[in-house]
Amino acid sequence: MVDLTSFIMGIGLVLGALGVGVMVMMVIQINKLKNKCKQLEEVQGHIFNDINRTDESINRRIDGEVDRTDRLFTETNRFVSENIGNVYRCMDSRLDRLTSKLTSPVGDKVVLKD
Repeated sequence: MVDLTSFIMGIGLVLGALGVGVMVMMVIQINKLKNKCKQLEEVQGHIFNDINRTDESINRRIDGEVDRTDRLFTETNRFVSENIGNVYRCMDSRLDRLTSKLTSPVGDKVVLKD
């Protein structure tokens, strides 16, 4: 009986030592994984910062292009408005000349009557 209890205690001691060894290995692996997770979180934070910076610069560039387009549109409308007035004046003067030529008497006949 003594041999059986010694055998069981020996097996228990070996299993206990193996259990402690496995637990130590698991703790070491868990610490390594924690460090890797921290590094990945830092990398992820840097990536998010880069994305935010890029997004802000793109938004600023888009806003600048919209402002530039608005200025060009306003300037073009102003230019067209000014030149349309000149075109209307020119057309009015030519129509007045044409009207005066058509209403001027040619001999005894009047070409155009009001």
